[in-house]
Amino acid sequence: MIHERRHCRTCGSNNLRLILDLGRTALANDFLNPEEVANYKISLPLRVVLCPDCSLVQLADTVDPKILYSRYAYITSTSRTMDAHLNDQSAHLLSVGHFGGRPRILEIASNTGAFLKKFKERGCEVLGVEPAQNISEVAVQAGIPTRGEFFDAASAKKIKEAWGEADLILGRHVFAHIDDLRDLLIGLEDVSHEETLIAFEVPYLVDFFERTEYDTIYHEHLSYIPVRALEALVQDSPFMLSRIDHYQIHGGSILFHLRHRASKVTAHESVAKALEVERRMRLAEPATWREFTERVDHIRTELPTLIRKLKSQGKPIIGYGASAKGNTLLNTCGLGTSELDYIIDNTPFKQNKVAPGSWLPIRSPDRLLLDQPDYALLLAWNFAPEILGRESEFQKRGGRFIVPIPEPKIVPYPA
Repeated sequence: MIHERRHCRTCGSNNLRLILDLGRTALANDFLNPEEVANYKISLPLRVVLCPDCSLVQLADTVDPKILYSRYAYITSTSRTMDAHLNDQSAHLLSVGHFGGRPRILEIASNTGAFLKKFKERGCEVLGVEPAQNISEVAVQAGIPTRGEFFDAASAKKIKEAWGEADLILGRHVFAHIDDLRDLLIGLEDVSHEETLIAFEVPYLVDFFERTEYDTIYHEHLSYIPVRALEALVQDSPFMLSRIDHYQIHGGSILFHLRHRASKVTAHESVAKALEVERRMRLAEPATWREFTERVDHIRTELPTLIRKLKSQGKPIIGYGASAKGNTLLNTCGLGTSELDYIIDNTPFKQNKVAPGSWLPIRSPDRLLLDQPDYALLLAWNFAPEILGRESEFQKRGGRFIVPIPEPKIVPYPA
């Protein structure tokens, strides 16, 4: 089920330093039926190491991906924030890609096909690759052609034989989930041609560090990525790092562009700029990460103290957003049914299930105004501006949100 990795995922160094140990947790997306809780025995180490040679931050232990993704509860957000982001990014990629005619778009871990839909609406030919059967079926029903499998070097050969080469290859928040990144590069080479643009959106290590986003650590997220590590990964490959675009989505992400070295495209200045920022921040030094660990310990102390103080005053408290990051937060802070009543979430796959580790029941969003709790712990803090704006009625009635990251606090209303 799990094995320890002793070499860096991007540069191959065995010089790995432990920087954070979050103990043992349940799998963050293992939402259970209530009757399954009694027999659930999964509790796995969640340790984070740094590679000082390329500055990649990564999990020390890797869970078998078939266990993580065969039955999957995460679907691409349908929020206004995400929809606008996907619109903007799809237009941007078509603009910088300089494609002739009708480009062919391949997306790795395409989920429900929400991103590919943006390209299909613009006249592109699209194909998704999604290993979670329950999710890929949703995509197919929505009219997005989808292969139900993992993308790797072996499946890439089959895709090329059946479908051909892509002009644009996409991956949104999947790159950090892949253990064997060298195998990924082999697969990308197989399904691309000399002028193919490859673009992966990943959580950015700079934002992760600056905002103390430790709750984004869970067993699916194997890597926390700086540009320097990407350079190390492609150094001896057919690809070069050609551009970096920075976004605020998911607490701070970058879209990194890869091109074949034989391409006519040259590297954009954004690559050198990002490398310089990371160098100045000294992200490759273990001492830098000791400060991060201290901030994590502060959150893990202050948030439970705040929640339990409010609970001792008889205040009803719920969780808002049954996210994977929320499960890490709850489990590593020791928060569960003694502190919160339930979690609300708009994902049908999660409703009426139980959150792993905290064992909190998941309810539909209409319970927020029906029950009108005094406080809602904002587990989906990455969408805080949209949520705070949307839930004005809850706040007008006296309800208040608690934001846990980067500093636990009660949000005043009006702000």
